[in-house]
Amino acid sequence: MIFFDIDDTLLDHKSSELLGVESFYEEYKHYFKLEKEMFYKLWCQISDKYFNSYLKREMTFEQQRIERMKSLFRYSNIKLGDEDANIKFKKYLINYEKNWKSYNDVVPCLKYLSRKYELGIISNGDLNQQLLKLEKMNIKQYFTNILTAGEVGISKPNIQLFNIACNRANRQPQECCYIGDNLYTDIIPCERIGMNGIWLNRRGETIIVNNIKTISNLNDLKSIFNKKI
Repeated sequence: MIFFDIDDTLLDHKSSELLGVESFYEEYKHYFKLEKEMFYKLWCQISDKYFNSYLKREMTFEQQRIERMKSLFRYSNIKLGDEDANIKFKKYLINYEKNWKSYNDVVPCLKYLSRKYELGIISNGDLNQQLLKLEKMNIKQYFTNILTAGEVGISKPNIQLFNIACNRANRQPQECCYIGDNLYTDIIPCERIGMNGIWLNRRGETIIVNNIKTISNLNDLKSIFNKKI
């Protein structure tokens, strides 16, 4: 069984987010005394804070969206109500979703692996949104087991999320691989329960790791799994 992460593994999330934020910035930059780069940095800091609150079940998925927008405008001493915050977030969301796309290596890799292996998803995120991403990328059909943190209230790097995924697939951890872009939330914790982690280092991070398989793109998986077939 081969599990994948979604964001920045299959979906080019960073590019989609950046394009969505750029469109939002152009519409609302008169409220903020910030250059585009600093605005994007502020956006990411706020997004990380409230998305983590959602993962901890301190607020709903919809609430974290509203709170992100309220916090963003508070930076400029503007107080938004829930309805106005929701409207503004949806404007960002339209452009974010419009720019969803998979990396070029994704579809060839999934086509190849799905001939011999069962494929699954383990993702930190909201189930409905993650399913929509898979559908928009036209790759949902490759996956038989899909687990998101939003379903169970447990998020990576908590090893229990990986245990739940293996149990749902009726597999022992040692029978499963997990491919993700984050060494610390994806690979190290999955290996703690006995899964075979493969770190997808798309950004060429210079981190020295021992005894962890590392690839730079998904095409490299063919040589790894050829040895197992």
